[in-house]
This record gives sequence, structure tokens and C-alpha cells, in this order.
Amino acid sequence: MRELQLGNSNNWETIHNQSVDAVQIAKVGGGYKTVPIPEISIALLLNVFVLAILVSTNVPEGRSWKFAGNVRQKVSTGIVFGGSQDASFNRRYALFLDKINLVVFPAISTSYSISIQVPEWFENASITVWRYTGPDYDSDLTRIESKIDAL
Repeated sequence: MRELQLGNSNNWETIHNQSVDAVQIAKVGGGYKTVPIPEISIALLLNVFVLAILVSTNVPEGRSWKFAGNVRQKVSTGIVFGGSQDASFNRRYALFLDKINLVVFPAISTSYSISIQVPEWFENASITVWRYTGPDYDSDLTRIESKIDAL
């Protein structure tokens, strides 16, 4: 069984804090058109597979929004197509608005990056990402290793 000390605030480090605004283009005759916020790439290579992500936005009065978008894990494959070596997993992790979302990615490479896509109706977004820095103990693995050592 995997054991993490998630409840200890000393085991978390802020690695990204950003506010973004959608672009607003004036319309002929008045008003404006909002161009959705593009996918936000977090420009860090990560080697810890446990993250906490907070997404906030200004919710219009009378609305009740709960969905804050998706986070996607990207790894480098070495396969070059269209100038990029990154591959994205089809699996996305949904994020809840104004909640700290715990995300545990599969550890299939030594490093990875993430990107966050907020809903197209968001006119602004504040994003904070923390990485887990505490102990990551797998008691099953330790038990198996000790049996192998005993042989």
C-alpha cells in the first residue's frame, strides 16, 4: 500500500502561480467578443507524480459553476512530428473550481510536464500548482524487496 503524508503542509511546494485573461475583441456596433483562454502549458519538467491544483475564476452573479477544466500529462517520446516530441495521454483529469484538486499521475517516465485547459466560457483564471515533496512510501514494494533480499 502506498503511503503519503498529504496532510502535512511542509510536504508541499508551490511550483506555479499564474493569472490569465481571455482576449476581448471589440465588435462593430458595440460590445465585445471573447476569445477563449488557450491551453496553459506549465513550463516545468516534473519528476514528482503527486500534484495539487487550484483553479479560480470570477463567476458571474446568478451562475453556479463547479467545473474548472482539465489537466493533462505530457511526456517526451523522442518521436518528432510537427516539430514536437511531446505525447499527451488521452486521459484527462477533471478539475473542480475553487477546490484543491489532488492529482496522482502514473509514473511511466522520469519526467513530464502538464497543461491545463480551462472552459471556453472563462474570462479569467487563476491557477496554482503545488508538488508533493514529502515521503512516498510503498509498503508492498518494501515487503517484496525484503523477501527478495532474504532469498
